[in-house]
Amino acid sequence: MTTRQSLNELLAVLEEIRSNDYPDVPKELIEKIAMSQYDNQDARNKARSETMSILADYVNRTGGLEA
Repeated sequence: MTTRQSLNELLAVLEEIRSNDYPDVPKELIEKIAMSQYDNQDARNKARSETMSILADYVNRTGGLEA
């Protein structure tokens, strides 16, 4: 199994969970976070920092995450 195929399968599973359980969370937000984690899997601090930045940008744009 190629790395890209594994990533695509992960994104498909995350999308299934998001659409079934968290439909108010934008698909793009989940994809951005997953890609950031994937791209920085050897640099955990950078991955964490980028994820926090993605979330902060989303909150600033939308006014927050709905519970």
